[in-house]
Amino acid sequence: MLECEFHPQFVSSGSTSKGEIGVKKFMTMTRQFRDDDNGAAMVEYTILLGIITVAVIGTVITVGGWVGTQWTTLNTALAGAA
Repeated sequence: MLECEFHPQFVSSGSTSKGEIGVKKFMTMTRQFRDDDNGAAMVEYTILLGIITVAVIGTVITVGGWVGTQWTTLNTALAGAA
């Protein structure tokens, strides 16, 4: 005897076509993507991390130059005193 399983997801009500179902699925996925804040928060934190990194590198370069100048001035003063 032949067995048949019933799959309600494959039964069409007759009023919607496969194209309409695809569009509805696409719209649902688009709404979920739009409402998901995790991706936006990750982008914001990445940009913030980049800004902080640039600020730290700039500070290290500036302070390093200042310390180098102070060291040279100190060495010159000590060499002149001896």
